[in-house]
Amino acid sequence: MSASILANSLDEPFGALDPVTRAELQREFSALARRLGKTIVFVTHDLREALLLASRIVLLEAGRIIASATPQDFLRLDHPEVRAFTSSLAMTPGASA
Repeated sequence: MSASILANSLDEPFGALDPVTRAELQREFSALARRLGKTIVFVTHDLREALLLASRIVLLEAGRIIASATPQDFLRLDHPEVRAFTSSLAMTPGASA
């Protein structure tokens, strides 16, 4: 890969991994991203993953940006789609909906 690339795009790179491998690669990716200092567009539907890895979270609906914020601010946004995503954080595994 060329050192002159300014940005990289990754679409669900850890989606098909088992939880242990996924967590290990997330840690490695986070350290690598900090070292490189490059812009990386990381696509995920996993809000926990976005909160862990992102410096900015962008939420799209029908191809349009409906929210863009730091992870901390994203959790406080008052938008129905953002609330739908953040409510998934409170779900307890095995609990009935």
